[in-house]
Amino acid sequence: MTETNSTPLPASPQQSEPSPPPSTSCDDATNPTDYKPAPSPVLYLLTLCASIGGFLFGYDTGVISGALVLLQSPQGFALSDLQSEAVVASAVGGAIAGAALSGIGNDKFGRRQVILASSALFTVGAGLMAVAGSFLELIAGRLIVGVGIGCASTTIPLYIAEASPPQIRGRLVSLNSALITGGQFFASVLDALLADTEGGWRYMLGLAVIPAIVQFAGFLALPESPRHLASKGREDEARAALRKIRGDQEIDAELEHIKAELQGSKLEESNVWEELRSPPVVRALSLGCFLQCLQQLCGINTVMYYGATIIQMAGFTDPTTAIWLSALVSFSNFIFTFVGIYLVERAGRRLLTLGSLAGVFLTLVALGGSFFVAEIESVEVKGTGACAGISTCFDCVASAACGYCSSMEANLCMPGDAASPSLGFCTSPEWTFDSCPNDSNGASWAILVALFTYLAFFASGMGCMPWTINAEIYPLRVRSFALSVSTSVNWVSNLLVSFTFLSTINALAPYGAFWLYAVIALFGLAYLWRELPETKGLELEDIQRIFADRVKYSALSDKSTKNGHIQEAKGISVC
Repeated sequence: MTETNSTPLPASPQQSEPSPPPSTSCDDATNPTDYKPAPSPVLYLLTLCASIGGFLFGYDTGVISGALVLLQSPQGFALSDLQSEAVVASAVGGAIAGAALSGIGNDKFGRRQVILASSALFTVGAGLMAVAGSFLELIAGRLIVGVGIGCASTTIPLYIAEASPPQIRGRLVSLNSALITGGQFFASVLDALLADTEGGWRYMLGLAVIPAIVQFAGFLALPESPRHLASKGREDEARAALRKIRGDQEIDAELEHIKAELQGSKLEESNVWEELRSPPVVRALSLGCFLQCLQQLCGINTVMYYGATIIQMAGFTDPTTAIWLSALVSFSNFIFTFVGIYLVERAGRRLLTLGSLAGVFLTLVALGGSFFVAEIESVEVKGTGACAGISTCFDCVASAACGYCSSMEANLCMPGDAASPSLGFCTSPEWTFDSCPNDSNGASWAILVALFTYLAFFASGMGCMPWTINAEIYPLRVRSFALSVSTSVNWVSNLLVSFTFLSTINALAPYGAFWLYAVIALFGLAYLWRELPETKGLELEDIQRIFADRVKYSALSDKSTKNGHIQEAKGISVC
């Protein structure tokens, strides 16, 4: 993530005794003292407090699924489909803006100030949604919360990475991803618990105020990133911040390491736009943006935003049952994130990402296949009006303009939408746009198992590795800007997938949509197999050598980092 110097790389965390550094280096500069600080209680407190922003990120993206059900009812705001999409889109649009603006804020004001601002935005936005008296006030609250999400998603991984020793950096950054999924799971359970409560959507959207206030209060006592302070020439403040984070440990060697990195940056100082066009940064930024884009194009937020709807489409027609099953699926996303945290410093970033992506591909194929079987087993219907020609309930509910209606006389597919159903039989509770009765539950359970397994594979690697890798691979002089660009790519991709999902289902059927995501995952797997380097156990400064030396680390062996420095990759001697 920061610019390299000639420091020998630290020993792998699995190694009981670090090997002595090599006598030669790829660079001509003198190697500073090899120093690997131990984690302190303050570091863990800092990580936990920062990761509350991840929890808020997950909570506010996950809670909307259940809240929309209540907001669409007459007891809420009776939102139309277009208004419902606007409620979701406003937060995603705000996140895109927040991610872009945070790059400027991180450089000008510091990481700590941006996190404090995001906490304040979460508090104001959640409070406004809780007391919203109109659709526009609700949109305003979602927009404010979205800006907070964008700021947090960009800055928190950066702040944690810059405060962490290399041997546990990946694990600590991944904790933020764990709390994102934890927030999503908590939100899904809360949705189910409050589904039958009068005004339940206000509690769902407003309870985010509590963790936001806790984070704001905690960060009043936490220091700024020492690297940011040193980059602004505030050496005494950087020393004090590093002392606070490291406790009683010796910090002179680490501070000298940071200063050496900054000095190297000054020697090559250039306009940020010129630097972004340099080949090493272009390679790093291309990889970072590809990872963030791929994370979303694998279809993850179709499951998070439309989980209950997908489960209803699978044949679990009762809304309460679907919401609780959606919470079970979200639990898979949460619990398997900890598998990724456990493996990130053992298996490494590369193996974990590729293994996760392979599992995502296979489960998306299985998910599409299960939906295909469900369609074959679907109830036959008689299409009427604009829905004439539709022969199964499954195809009927997949069409945006049609709904399934069962009656004593016939199973019908009739024109209409959820807000204004056609007159006749379909004004009764049997009218549905989301699900079909299924005489055989085999395909339904297969879909549920595939969803659970899909999230297990995704959460263990692709859920957290794009954030972890992006927090490591950029030089200091463009780090904040590059990270905000890659995070914005994530949010734009999120917006693209989230608001084409229903249209994609309408055009390709559910099985076609999930097979499309599987093809994208397979393409991503092939690309990353060639381009993704291993960064496990490396100093932030040393990771830059990978990109600067134009070395392809497609199959970096364990030997590459085992002795504390890069030795070989694809048979090419590097350092």
